[in-house]
Amino acid sequence: MGLDLHCTILPFFEERMKEHSHVASFKRLSVEGEYIYEIERLKFYNCVKVWLSDAYKFTEMDYYNRPKELKAGDYILIAKPEGSGGVRRDLIDTTKIGVGKLGELMGALTVAKMWAYVPPSESRLGSRLRRAVRRF
Repeated sequence: MGLDLHCTILPFFEERMKEHSHVASFKRLSVEGEYIYEIERLKFYNCVKVWLSDAYKFTEMDYYNRPKELKAGDYILIAKPEGSGGVRRDLIDTTKIGVGKLGELMGALTVAKMWAYVPPSESRLGSRLRRAVRRF
């Protein structure tokens, strides 16, 4: 794995964590050759680790080769904006370590079982927006 992330990604990630309503605090852990953060969540009174993967195309091989510091309940962030990929749902359900891009992590931080978070569909988002507009 490694440290091959653009110099703007870590500050951007940290700003998003500062702004998140479910994040009490966060700190970068000292793990050689990796970007791993420990995030203290407000609503659930627990800490989770988030590994910022530098993979362009995150695969199951990357998942199996994740840092040993990650345990059940933690999360893997596909940190490169142009990055893609993922792993099978059954693998995530078995290990209880979620994988996603920043938007998915932001949503996952709001639920108890971060690995089980599924972002809302486009149609659900559209219906939410229409309901919100009708209120005004």
